[in-house]
Amino acid sequence: MSPTRRALLSSAALGAVGALAGCFGGDPADDSDPVARSSSAPGTDTDPTVLKVRNDWREPVLVEAGSGGEDGTDGGVAPDDDASGDDADGPTGVGRELVTTAGRAARIRAAPGVADEDRRRVRAFLDETDYDAETVYVAPAGVRSCQRLEIHSVSWRPGRVEYEYCRELRPPDAACEAGTRVTLALLFRLPVVLDERIRGSGSSGRSPCRTTDTEYSVIEGNATVPGNATATDEWGDF
Repeated sequence: MSPTRRALLSSAALGAVGALAGCFGGDPADDSDPVARSSSAPGTDTDPTVLKVRNDWREPVLVEAGSGGEDGTDGGVAPDDDASGDDADGPTGVGRELVTTAGRAARIRAAPGVADEDRRRVRAFLDETDYDAETVYVAPAGVRSCQRLEIHSVSWRPGRVEYEYCRELRPPDAACEAGTRVTLALLFRLPVVLDERIRGSGSSGRSPCRTTDTEYSVIEGNATVPGNATATDEWGDF
């Protein structure tokens, strides 16, 4: 039986749509297109993988490769202050962004002032991310030297990422100096592929933390104690 006029018209219309799709970027499911691979669904991770790295106040934690240090080593603030790292005489700081490719990750390093061990952790964190299934969200932040941030959750939706945190005292054996501040870089590994464009971000939190495992409430007023600790939640806190 010959096809009806309605069936022929429907077939022709589908062919035209397919041709237009080819003209305007090809198959939407093509994995070579990062926008096509990105997720438009919002989500929340209540146990996020996050790397927290410190540097001196007003110095960037993360920088563009080649902008500082002999080997291009590099290494960006929210809960309290904003450290831009835009000093024309210093390395180019990396601010708030979504890292969506291994190529971009390779351009980000810990700044020269960051401890060698922490520099290696930054490199490992970025290199071990699977950018076909994950995205790294970089968020600059700042705290007092004797405080630390506990990250409770991170949420995302198209063009925006937010996280929740609380502040508490660092352990007595962690290096700190009362009355001073430090710059932080928070690197979240999000379990989703996101578009690299970010149009908004946010953070909310409280101080002190309502619940904590720490058994101390005071650190000596002007104490500077030895030690250095920067780690992901899975490796420990700082």
